[in-house]
Amino acid sequence: MTMREYTVFIVALFTLLSVKAEESECEHINPNRKLKEWDSLDRSECNVTEHKLNNEHKHYKYYEEGVNSYSFNVLTSDKIGPKRNVPKTFHELCEKVDYSDVSKTASIIIIYHNEALSVLVRMINGIFDRTPENLLQEIILFDDYSESHLSIEESLKEYAEFHKWSKVKFLAATERQGLIRAKTLAAREATGDVVVVLDSHCEVNERWLEPLLKVIQEDRKTIVAPIVDLINPQNFVYEQSMVAKGGFDWALNFKWEYFDWSYFDTEDHNVMPFESPALSGGLMAIDREYFKEIGEFDMGMEIWGGENIEISIRTWLCGGKIKIAPCSRVGHVFRMRRPYKSKPGVDTNALNTLRIAKVWLGDHEKDYFKVRRSAARLDAGDLSERLSIKQKLDCKPFSWFVENVYPALKPKHDEL
Repeated sequence: MTMREYTVFIVALFTLLSVKAEESECEHINPNRKLKEWDSLDRSECNVTEHKLNNEHKHYKYYEEGVNSYSFNVLTSDKIGPKRNVPKTFHELCEKVDYSDVSKTASIIIIYHNEALSVLVRMINGIFDRTPENLLQEIILFDDYSESHLSIEESLKEYAEFHKWSKVKFLAATERQGLIRAKTLAAREATGDVVVVLDSHCEVNERWLEPLLKVIQEDRKTIVAPIVDLINPQNFVYEQSMVAKGGFDWALNFKWEYFDWSYFDTEDHNVMPFESPALSGGLMAIDREYFKEIGEFDMGMEIWGGENIEISIRTWLCGGKIKIAPCSRVGHVFRMRRPYKSKPGVDTNALNTLRIAKVWLGDHEKDYFKVRRSAARLDAGDLSERLSIKQKLDCKPFSWFVENVYPALKPKHDEL
């Protein structure tokens, strides 16, 4: 073969491969319009990744609308379909942990507001596929007053009917509650031993539930969370995240506290649940009765933000513990931004953290205001119910938390 013939061959080969790649791109079916066709499409031999997704692409408008409404690439999510396998991201030693004695049942709470249908359907299918049936009491889907043009409740019910989702309960708010209040209202309807709260854009991994239930079965006053893996909001690739503790700063903003690598040289540290000053966000498991005993979530908080810090501090101060189970992995779509609305003129994060400071920080309240000066001008609202819980449970002062649970939080002279 001459050099010229070889060059022609290579060009032809790349052209053929390019054409095949275009041909193998999965067909896009909008599940909101053609649910059964979307559900039954064979995706085994096609590519869900978009090629040359620019403003000339035939589905670009749909993609752009999805980013505006959900702050992730709903076009790719739709193409992935109602089910998929996710990579095992837990440590190999987790496979050897025996969970045969776990008997607690779980009520899984999923609050959604303006959520993408393909994301939530795939999440629920994953829960059914990767959760032992005897441990799953129910899945409670709570629609927090989604906007009419983004409502998916009827489509979810239709899908549930032809797939016989007998363990799914549908609840809906008659006015916007916000994620924090909605989680409490849904938990009050739960009947399982343990309430497991998940965000509405997650995918659970293999053996995700058993490690959480085992922790609570051994100590009902422990709230436990999984390791939160990353699902890319643009291409929906499921990626492993690092094992870390949850913490926060004096502004009461969450942050990760990472282990030194030497910590994992001890084999048990790769599989044993460990104590954490704080929960990372909306993913957690708690004994249903204990959730009531310690005061649920603060119903005076607005929409979203800070509830994970508040319940973490309250649990530690009032006789409980926070743990993270490294063998439990749940993927979470970290959106490009928060797409839904808050109350007009209300900084919900500032309001919610102010309520935490006023109720729980005690003498350390001054450290909060040093870094959140503007919060001093806000009205925290009625705190009497939260203060009565603090008194009823005979909770320790926040200084105990700083000394015994989170010494790294101690104010440094150069920070304040």
